[in-house]
Amino acid sequence: MPSLELKIAAENSPRPLTRLRRLLEKPGAAILRRNYVPEVPGYEDPIVRNSFRVTAVLAVDLSNPPEETEKPLETSPTAPPGDESQAGDTSTSSFAKGLEMWVADRGRATCVFIDEDEIPGARAMFDAYLRLARYAPAFQRLEQRSVGLQYAFREGLHICVLGSPAETEPHPDAMFEGLSPIPQFSDFRATSFTIRLPGNCIGYLHDSLRAATAWLDENSYANILGSK
Repeated sequence: MPSLELKIAAENSPRPLTRLRRLLEKPGAAILRRNYVPEVPGYEDPIVRNSFRVTAVLAVDLSNPPEETEKPLETSPTAPPGDESQAGDTSTSSFAKGLEMWVADRGRATCVFIDEDEIPGARAMFDAYLRLARYAPAFQRLEQRSVGLQYAFREGLHICVLGSPAETEPHPDAMFEGLSPIPQFSDFRATSFTIRLPGNCIGYLHDSLRAATAWLDENSYANILGSK
């Protein structure tokens, strides 16, 4: 049975890599935020519901509110993702839509910020998994970890769909015997922690992203003050 793996960097980047985090951490700003936790029925297992939580967020800087409704982020083609230093419209730094994803594992917990434009890529990965599941040979390879799916968010969260964990610990001599697209070895360059969850968490996270996307599509700067 395939499993869901969440790999989280131990520390946030010193510079915000998402528009949402940049706005929420803006010095001196009076931030008004409106959070929404999607209701996803059919997943009552406490292990599933207590491992992570997806929250849709609208945020506006009240000290410098946008004059018009939100506009698409216009960033220089040479600027790195999430960099607004060369944005063409000043209102883009006053309003943001996205997700807060809380991940908990025993005594550890962290929050990762996700911009709205990152959500389609994550959903496409889950859609690819559903198509893969319909093709038995490919699905069998996924369970054997010779095929894997992974999506990386800007703030350091990696979500992966892969097969059951190996029963034996990997050793250096065997590294290239069964190397899959998803890393099976710890990255020595940065300290991080990995959570491997049961297969029913795959559908729960996918449905949570879909529900949050639907809410973000219906809500905007025009109704963040409670007019809707």
